[in-house]
Amino acid sequence: MLWGARLSAFLLFRILKTGKDDRFDDKRDKFFPFLGFWVAQMLWVWVVSLPVTILNSPAVLEATRPYQPKFGHATDVIGVIIFAIAFLMEAIADIQKYRFKQGPGKQPGAVCDVGFFKWSRHPNYFGEIFVQISIYILAVTAPTYGFLSSYPGPRAALYASAVGWILLTTLLLFVSGLNLQERPGAKKRFEKGVGWPQYEKYLHDTSILIPMPPAIWSKLPVIVKRTIGCEWPMYVFDPEKHADKKAVEDRQAEEGDGQGRQSEEPLN
Repeated sequence: MLWGARLSAFLLFRILKTGKDDRFDDKRDKFFPFLGFWVAQMLWVWVVSLPVTILNSPAVLEATRPYQPKFGHATDVIGVIIFAIAFLMEAIADIQKYRFKQGPGKQPGAVCDVGFFKWSRHPNYFGEIFVQISIYILAVTAPTYGFLSSYPGPRAALYASAVGWILLTTLLLFVSGLNLQERPGAKKRFEKGVGWPQYEKYLHDTSILIPMPPAIWSKLPVIVKRTIGCEWPMYVFDPEKHADKKAVEDRQAEEGDGQGRQSEEPLN
């Protein structure tokens, strides 16, 4: 409930402040893509909610009724701690990103390196992933401590609900998250030529996902960044391989023409 309330409140606040929800601008006039988006959203919410749904299902409630596990097990404590940290990180990161966009972010080429974004390029994604993992940890308390030993079906269903956080992580890493922001975002900045040196330094100094001080990330070997650091090659932008050279040349030509015209203007 906290997770849903936070997300709903933030989206509502943003819409009220900006007067629109531009997430759907490219879909509003296309019935089937718009329908597909909402159906996908419904399926996503249903899958990530499986730990809570199964935990409160009649089969599990009936199985645990004689021996209802009390709060205080290790999974309870670990789950609550992870949830609190991840929830706060995600909530604060969303606010920091919004405030940046309303202020310094309006300047061309501005780099969001404030707050949690100094330590991670996507702290809200990191928080979201661990919010879902913490909910799963809490949900499997009953089978972990033998409260469902005589009920293999409900026990297996609760463990299998890990598909919720696994799906969410897969979506954020490979479908609708990092893969749509990292390389495409760097390519766009490079080709426009606005603030690229600052953004290139930000990419080098700041972890892609796992929060850590820039002083540590910037000194990690490339092999570590490209493996356990989650900055996999599919996210990395190489100007020589991925940039549209014609777009860069056209932009440089326009800049050159602009400077030439300025120098030819007579002095008063």
